[in-house]
Amino acid sequence: MKKAIVTGATGFIGSAFVEFLCDNGIEVLSLGRKTISEISELRKKKLEKSIYLKISMNEICKLKYRIKEIKWSPDEACVFFNLAWGGINQLSDLSIEAQIKNVSESVSALETANELKCLTFCQIGTMEETFTNKYMDLDYKKNSEYNRHVIYASSKIAARYALKAYASKLDINFIYVLHSHVMGRDDYKDSFLQVTLQKLMKKKKLLFSSGNQYFDVISLFDCCNGYYLIGKKGKPNSEYWVGSGDPRQLRNYVERMYKLYPSGEKMQFGKLEYNDVKLSKSDFSIKNLYKDTGYQPKKSYEQVVVELYDYLKNNKQT
Repeated sequence: MKKAIVTGATGFIGSAFVEFLCDNGIEVLSLGRKTISEISELRKKKLEKSIYLKISMNEICKLKYRIKEIKWSPDEACVFFNLAWGGINQLSDLSIEAQIKNVSESVSALETANELKCLTFCQIGTMEETFTNKYMDLDYKKNSEYNRHVIYASSKIAARYALKAYASKLDINFIYVLHSHVMGRDDYKDSFLQVTLQKLMKKKKLLFSSGNQYFDVISLFDCCNGYYLIGKKGKPNSEYWVGSGDPRQLRNYVERMYKLYPSGEKMQFGKLEYNDVKLSKSDFSIKNLYKDTGYQPKKSYEQVVVELYDYLKNNKQT
């Protein structure tokens, strides 16, 4: 991998990944639907070493013409990383129309990568797919479990199978990537652990479910490194999970966070109902990723929490 094309480059993970690639000597064409003026200063800085091109995913088929205009071209070692995914109000929403549109646009991205003669196409999935695979096997007449990400994750699964089938007919390597929950600076999402940290900072009540379900957290740095190694060393037609290699019960993550930043409020586990499927430790396995690429996470959970705490405190986002 000498060059890379990254869609979704203005996002939390996308912008950090572009910066990571550039810092490791990769020439990057970063793609996003926003103009430079619409991008936050922090993310704009992460993209400054790349060549940024404003293009929406519904026009991705025009990329081959747009890159001629800016006199950029891929080479035989170029990897296309497709991180782009959108919703109406948020990334994971219940709009079937918006989510299915993502599937079609992902297929268009694969076609475009093939036309540009990219070596590999990497599609980025979501941890929610693993929940949804188990959720969809339930008997709706007997089970009451609910997952608010099911439409989003089902569309991700649909994209995975559509891309896998189509890539087999094209002259391009295809790799599918899943990852654990990513934590780091500059995240706008209201994820459980980020909200919990904000509650500690504001000394709010700490009411939780039992927290016995297994979960996994990785740093933004380790996520980017995982993607990078997959682009360099990943085997064609493979699926990889980027994670910590050490999943824990969700309660453990809360307790470790509280140990770093005790608020004085009592942690009350079991006060809220948990009504979703549960994953096992094996669902978060990074065995194949380690075997094929040598990937090993470098940042501890505690390091990530400290970084996020400093970011939230300095940016007054609590």
